[in-house]
Amino acid sequence: MAQKGYPPTNPPPYSASQVVYTSTGAYGQQPTTVYVGQPKVVVQQKPSRGLFGQIGHELNLLGNTVGREVDYCVTAINKSLSTCATGNVMNLFQTGNIVQLVSRASGHTLQIVMAPTGHLIVDGMGPEGQQALNASWTIVNEGMNQVRLHNNNNYLTIINGNTCVINMPPGVMHGIETKFQMHQIGQFVLFESMKERNRYVGILPSGQLKSALACGREDHSHFGVRLLFSPYGAHAVPK
Repeated sequence: MAQKGYPPTNPPPYSASQVVYTSTGAYGQQPTTVYVGQPKVVVQQKPSRGLFGQIGHELNLLGNTVGREVDYCVTAINKSLSTCATGNVMNLFQTGNIVQLVSRASGHTLQIVMAPTGHLIVDGMGPEGQQALNASWTIVNEGMNQVRLHNNNNYLTIINGNTCVINMPPGVMHGIETKFQMHQIGQFVLFESMKERNRYVGILPSGQLKSALACGREDHSHFGVRLLFSPYGAHAVPK
């Protein structure tokens, strides 16, 4: 977030009454500061903080620095996740649109990877961008905020409390197991199984998949949405 005030390339203006001269104090004392610019000279002597006062002052400075770093990290994560700060994010879920789902918990995308056993699984450690093909999901919208999500006909689903993908070739009749009810909380979208209600797709902060049996509407089930492609052009992106 841009800071208010003067641009960093321009120094703030100084009035004549703020010209400062500093003289070095004796050992254990703070410097004496003299403010010049008025007919009357004012001498301000700051008392020494002492050893513990100096330590406390430095700890306060350290705390302020850490606080600014934490604020910066939170802002960066929120900026990465928030692709639609206003409006209805669900408008991005039109049939034929291709999106990436950025986990609020891990900060990475929902992707399909191959397990050591050779079958396909899902995790939340994917990259972002057009080149991350295994983290791109094509939308099939069936109305009432109910969707199916697939990557090369590998459909996201929840079966017996486990989030996984199943291959459904074109022309195969789909059951309700690959259909999700979407919910929106702020700028995030949640995916609830239509077959196993109250069970959501979820990701842990580590990026590992969270069991849908234990995943409700908490942060682990929240996903930011990044639109990669739309056959409808720029009008597909909500204003």
